[in-house]
Amino acid sequence: MFIYQILIIISLLTTYGVLIFLFCRIFTKKPNLPLMLIIPVMIFSFGFILRLSEQKSMIDVGYFLTDSSSIFLYALFTGALILGQIKFWKQ
Repeated sequence: MFIYQILIIISLLTTYGVLIFLFCRIFTKKPNLPLMLIIPVMIFSFGFILRLSEQKSMIDVGYFLTDSSSIFLYALFTGALILGQIKFWKQ
């Protein structure tokens, strides 16, 4: 089960990294914000479902998914504020 948990963590962090990279890349254009917000909400919901299971290893993965999705949304909005200020002050 340990390998399974490590693979979930690595794939989730890769997904978040790609989403943040795409968000920063298309920030000057029209960002696809609904997609950026739907994916963390789905991951949070899936993590919460896993937290309700009876197996300890699944509960641990559920806690990781819920915590990481909330941290991702926090980082996404912080990045948007920073990039928005940079764009505003360049004008």
